[in-house]
Amino acid sequence: MKRGSDAAVEELVVTATKRASAASDLPMNITAISGEALREQNITDVKRLIQDSVEISAPDSGARFADSVTVRGLNVSPVSANNLEQFVKSTLAYYIDDTPLPKLGFRIKDINRVEKLLGPQGTLYGAGSLGGTIRYITNEPTLDEFEFSVNTAAYQVDGGGLSNDTDFVVNLPVSDTFAVRASAAFLDEAGYVDRAANPPWRTGDDAYISDPNPNQAIYEDDNWQEVTTAKIAALWAPTENLDVKLTHMQQDQLAHGTRGANRLPLSEADPKYASMDFGDFKTPYAINDHTIISPHEEYADKDFSLDVLDINLDLGFATLTSSTSKFEDTSIGEADYTSQGYAYYGWAGFGAADTNITAYMTFDNAYEGFSHETRLVSAPNDSYEWIVGFYTTEQDSSIAFREIIPTIDEELSWKRVASVTDVGYEEDYRGTYSEDAVFGEFSYSVTDKLTVTAGARVFNYEDKRHTILLDHTFALPDQDLRTEGGEDNKSFFKLNASYDINQDVLAYVTLSQGFRRGGRNNFRDYAGYEVADDSKFYEPDSIDNFELGLKGYFFDQQLYLQTNVYQMNWKDPQTYRSQAVEYGFPINGTENGPDAETKGWEFSSRYRLNDNWSLTYSTATTEGRFTDTLTHCMYKNTGGSTGDDYACRTWVEGDLLGGSPKWKHNIGVSYSGEIAGYPLWASLRGNYVDETNTDREDSVLITDAETGQVTKDTWTPWVRPAYTLVHANAGMRFDKIAAGLWASNLLNDDPIVSSQSGGVLGRRIFNATPRTIGLSLSYDF
Repeated sequence: MKRGSDAAVEELVVTATKRASAASDLPMNITAISGEALREQNITDVKRLIQDSVEISAPDSGARFADSVTVRGLNVSPVSANNLEQFVKSTLAYYIDDTPLPKLGFRIKDINRVEKLLGPQGTLYGAGSLGGTIRYITNEPTLDEFEFSVNTAAYQVDGGGLSNDTDFVVNLPVSDTFAVRASAAFLDEAGYVDRAANPPWRTGDDAYISDPNPNQAIYEDDNWQEVTTAKIAALWAPTENLDVKLTHMQQDQLAHGTRGANRLPLSEADPKYASMDFGDFKTPYAINDHTIISPHEEYADKDFSLDVLDINLDLGFATLTSSTSKFEDTSIGEADYTSQGYAYYGWAGFGAADTNITAYMTFDNAYEGFSHETRLVSAPNDSYEWIVGFYTTEQDSSIAFREIIPTIDEELSWKRVASVTDVGYEEDYRGTYSEDAVFGEFSYSVTDKLTVTAGARVFNYEDKRHTILLDHTFALPDQDLRTEGGEDNKSFFKLNASYDINQDVLAYVTLSQGFRRGGRNNFRDYAGYEVADDSKFYEPDSIDNFELGLKGYFFDQQLYLQTNVYQMNWKDPQTYRSQAVEYGFPINGTENGPDAETKGWEFSSRYRLNDNWSLTYSTATTEGRFTDTLTHCMYKNTGGSTGDDYACRTWVEGDLLGGSPKWKHNIGVSYSGEIAGYPLWASLRGNYVDETNTDREDSVLITDAETGQVTKDTWTPWVRPAYTLVHANAGMRFDKIAAGLWASNLLNDDPIVSSQSGGVLGRRIFNATPRTIGLSLSYDF
């Protein structure tokens, strides 16, 4: 039932529950942002959307990287830049309309709105939605109006070149029953970070060989990107009760270079720094604050396509919806590997003192999948509402990388022939995941104020893995591993009760569940030890979420707020694990850690001071810790009273999970009015991010041999300092023309927002993008 006056407040209609509802009517933490508002604030992709969210956190590493995303404190992995996607973890699910995707790089162009759902969404959205879901809802073709619009923006980062972002949309009603909508966008983003092929201490004959031009020492403004995005949709509505829509979306992105700067490694820093407990996060910059050091070119070339067929049939008592989709998502590229090359191939004559040849790595990641959902959604009813549906999917993935050491083929005569020259090591993780599910939710109005909802999802899944590991230097044995796993009759449940305190305010309580599938590792028998069975695989992890919330309008609808507290019990959380083998080579994998728990509070509000001015404030706080102690041993017959504790490690109760700041705050003031009859708008916004642990805590339990007393020695990861950024925008419309001016990082602050291990070249520090000023123009025909 709709509460309050329809005319008092304009708000977005969302489809998060598979039926159209006002966001304020839904008993859950949901936020919807219109495409127009996103454009005004220059939020053009999911990375910027996450940076503007108080409930979701991710390192701001730049366009080239995939980022580990943390929702409500659910993270036990490092949250720094990483070139390898197998190390990137997310507890957030991504959707474009009704299509689930393994990641979301599609730019926010011709998007009606973005919906952000917090908390597990297992019953309606299935596996992967441990902490929440982000949905892009695209604009559909319209049958009754021709539309053509052009938008262009020119902007410049302080110290960088001039960038341009242009898009257009056309909606063409061909007849009363058929329409086509097409859009395209072109981003040409200039860089502002230089790349130096050599650090200051490698000169003359010791200088590294520069790639791709051996005679070029500096590559200016190297962190640029080019993106082309397109979408076309055709809608056929032969009757009032039936419509069919076919959509194709495509994006090509070349993200070049790395946004960051190297600090001096301690081995090269002034002795006064080495004698202090600074580490290479606080040593001086190796060159300056806008120069990255990399002998090799770094880039990621990403392609994405999605085809969707949607059918809606109004049966009177319910609406039947069918959505069938197919997607492909690929990413190839390369990155510097100098430090790892020294560590792994120094024995073969490729150490720092032996040669000026440096290693690099290449990656080739591919995802493709098919999914189909058919659901039946009941017509509006004062007493009850229901949803039932069927879902099936099959997704293939291949995540591969190679270590390239130029001339290693010549140096190691026993090297076997590879498909690519000078490969030292390569691995390819391939998988096929298939799932069949039935789901449903039923809501019943017990009274005119109290509504209860129960939901369930029952599914079968199968997970096939094929792992190929090839060591072309013979330091490690090759592996070709095939495994199959899965489970039948796996289930999620949801219970919710909401109470209308009055026509504008509701309170709710929710119990919901989420699930993430497991996988296999590539650990191997070593030094006479046999890998334990539970080291070969990691099991699915799951969430039980308990949530209590309040939302609605107050003070004659001047104030809108939604707030909630939650506790999430995390069973068998998937955390990283490493095996050390020959020459210290790490084989990285995943294991299930001890149970954990996160608790938090979320709050968002909007207050209308008058018809023109409004204030917004949102905040979130969360903390996650292990709630149990668990020891995992890599091999059989180790640990316990009969073992020798070789390669065993213990996760300790009370250790802090990483990835989330203790607090995040957003505050803003906005104006909307007219000057001489022309609409005018402006806003000023501030974002505060508290200190952030870049990894989980790890403790060691130490038992005193004489007293038996157990003490806890805790390793604390590096903490990114707290920071505040300020943004502003203003705009005005003149009939069919609109002009806007925006500034990101208005005060030109340079907080650390991510980092990456640099080894012998010094740690890479990623600061916030410097002040960026842009001018946008749009014309609607």
